[in-house]
Amino acid sequence: MSDVSRVTQQSATILMVADLQSGLSQLTQLQEEAATGKQINQPSDNPAGTSEVLSLNAQLGRFQQYTSNISDGQSWLGTAGTALGSVITNLNQVQTDVLSGANATAAATGSNQALSQDVLTIKGELLSLASSTYNNRPIFSGTYGTSPYPQGTASGVSDPTSSSYDADVAYAYAGSSTAVSRVVSPGQSVNVSITGQQVFGSGSSSVFALLDTISQDLASGNTSSLSGSDLSQLKTAINTATQAQGTVGALDASLATDASAVSDHVAAMQDQVSTLTDASEDQVAAQLDLEETSYQAALETTAKIIQPSLVQFLS
Repeated sequence: MSDVSRVTQQSATILMVADLQSGLSQLTQLQEEAATGKQINQPSDNPAGTSEVLSLNAQLGRFQQYTSNISDGQSWLGTAGTALGSVITNLNQVQTDVLSGANATAAATGSNQALSQDVLTIKGELLSLASSTYNNRPIFSGTYGTSPYPQGTASGVSDPTSSSYDADVAYAYAGSSTAVSRVVSPGQSVNVSITGQQVFGSGSSSVFALLDTISQDLASGNTSSLSGSDLSQLKTAINTATQAQGTVGALDASLATDASAVSDHVAAMQDQVSTLTDASEDQVAAQLDLEETSYQAALETTAKIIQPSLVQFLS
């Protein structure tokens, strides 16, 4: 005669309570998903998914930094572009003054003196533009944080009428030859600046020294130099500044392309995170309704099956 396995009241109670706890746990998880809209609210909900989300979030952090770098680079270039536009405007005004002085008669001494002073005033404007800053950093000093022409404002060495005038000292480029760059994607850096030496030159071959010469030629009525070497060198300076402005525009366009690529990559990763973490509202609502119904039914069934005896009640 074979033994018949026997389930005691206590064993049945333990099994039913375990089933109820399992159902309650699942119900609680669904309620949390419905409240947060997320299917991963703690690592235990989906360990593998949590690991993938953490990896994606780390990548998102890096790419969002690239976005910030690109934006900063564009602002740097925007400041440079504005400054170069003003440089070109001022040099064009000098060209007008040179043409006026070259075509002036010998009797127009007062007019030439005024033109001479105007050119010196414009030189001061150019020195100020050369020291333009973005976030308190000179944009034409390369990687150095100092003014590119610190002696340019000194009254002695930069005054062409002074006995201590020295263009090589006054306008010596004091920045670095290394351009500023920004990291825009993994392993890729982009140049976002132009040095002052590229735009304004240095020492006696700088645009500032040229304006000093032009100012002196205007004051002395040296029309042959004004219409000859002065005008020729001035046109070269204008072309240099114009080319620099074009380079800045090209760099900005390159950064815009990089920004678009990074934005697309960020959006794709955010979609991946959303797919892993976001809960389907309709699906969760349907599962929650089904689980609540099942749990209530399980409670009622358990209550009917497990009837406490008087001894259990008293114990």
